[in-house]
Amino acid sequence: MDRQKLIRTVEAILRGTGYKTARMDLRSSCFDIVASRLFLLLFLKVVTNVDTVTREQAEDLKRLSGFFNASPLIVGLKAKNAELEEGVVYERFDIYALRPETLYDILVENELPAIFAERGGFYVRINGELLRKLREEHGYSINELARLLGVSRKSLINYERGNQAVSLEVALRLEDIFNEPLAEPIDVLHSSVKANINVSPESPLEREVFKRLKALGLGVMKVRRAPFNAVSKEDDLKILTGIDERKTRSTVRRAEMVAEVSRVINSDGVFILEKTRTDVIGEVPLIPKDRLKEIKDADELVEMIEELKKEIKKGLFT
Repeated sequence: MDRQKLIRTVEAILRGTGYKTARMDLRSSCFDIVASRLFLLLFLKVVTNVDTVTREQAEDLKRLSGFFNASPLIVGLKAKNAELEEGVVYERFDIYALRPETLYDILVENELPAIFAERGGFYVRINGELLRKLREEHGYSINELARLLGVSRKSLINYERGNQAVSLEVALRLEDIFNEPLAEPIDVLHSSVKANINVSPESPLEREVFKRLKALGLGVMKVRRAPFNAVSKEDDLKILTGIDERKTRSTVRRAEMVAEVSRVINSDGVFILEKTRTDVIGEVPLIPKDRLKEIKDADELVEMIEELKKEIKKGLFT
């Protein structure tokens, strides 16, 4: 399956389960699909080989997910030269990665995976408290059960304390002995990741715009691999912010993508250019940077964005 077909497949799975989605047409972007449903927001990177996701893309993906209180996810078919296993969760730069079939099982069948891949094989996390309770109820000492499982006494103690993952083979033996599931599911749709949010602007224009936005009372976070250059916020207000020297076909394409993303995540979008006439692409205003000098605070910026959107709609319908 080629990458574009894989992206369409993942988007179909999401839409089939009630998600609103927006798809990026930007290969280097840190995400290819953003999806929302009720209080759940996902940023997904879709690739045939998960090893092609770069550290820079992963860091941006984690930054965006933290900023929007969303979950990052990588969907792919293989890692290195091996196929990803269905029902198994992998990781790439601390972001969960899985096959589209596994995503289908999660969203459609409500079946969360329990198995994860690490160097050396497949593992699960088990309910240590339940394991200790079952061991005592069945009359096994730690030494007896460890010998039966073929593991060390120390490993079994760590299992019961929740300090050590259990190999899939040992987990299956435990379930055979006690005739009860012990593996804990992995909630990949509610994952939290740590990210470095202190990323410096990359050009003099970005530095100038960031400085002005901060003067308006907005927090600004740089994003390298996305259709927008930064995300800006004040309290619940969030703005996807594009920055460019001038209006080009690339600018228009990026603004169209920002408009789609904004609809899904209920945010505003704006592009700030070195020089341009004021315009609106989709519902994303393009404004010259000098216009920021006329604005006093973040609320006034949002009011300006809304007024520009109203003007363009009025023009379309009249």
